[in-house]
Amino acid sequence: MSHRTCVLPRLATLFACIALLVPPNAGAEPMPVPADLQVTLILKVLSYDRNFAARAAGELRIAVVISPGDPDSARARAQIVDVTQTLPFRMMRGVPIRYFFVEYASDAQLETFVTTNQIAVLYIAPGNQQNLDALLRISQSRQIVTATGVPEYVERGVAVGVGVRQDKPVILINLPSSKSAGTEFDASLLRIAKVIR
Repeated sequence: MSHRTCVLPRLATLFACIALLVPPNAGAEPMPVPADLQVTLILKVLSYDRNFAARAAGELRIAVVISPGDPDSARARAQIVDVTQTLPFRMMRGVPIRYFFVEYASDAQLETFVTTNQIAVLYIAPGNQQNLDALLRISQSRQIVTATGVPEYVERGVAVGVGVRQDKPVILINLPSSKSAGTEFDASLLRIAKVIR
């Protein structure tokens, strides 16, 4: 069985396991799925991009964008910092992952940051609602994949996210945004995700 053809059973098993860990009232939070489960699912989704090898180019560089002064953003940063120190989150498909944390100050500052550091994935933390249009514009111009744990951001144009449906985690994919970033996700993945067209 090929790597792509076994995506459906593997992801279904993963969902079944982590559904037990999602708090019942999680939908009321800015990030309805805890950071460790978000990162697990987002990395799994990114690994099924047929263009992953070209995007990673020897090291997958992920920048977490924080909104300065926002408490939800600060909380998310602390959680994700903890997650990224764990060994399983340091590699993906044999490729090392390098995480960066950046506060959004201006379009020019962020554009310089992503260019200088050759960022491939932009994780948009909660609290960035007012910055979202600029973040999407920069990521699309650079073909950077965007990801988030805030479902509303996916509706607004972030490529990949994680939400909750009936107390179970669900992958969210904004298809036009993901395609504009150069991703090519397997059809079996799209069948189990909530796809925004």
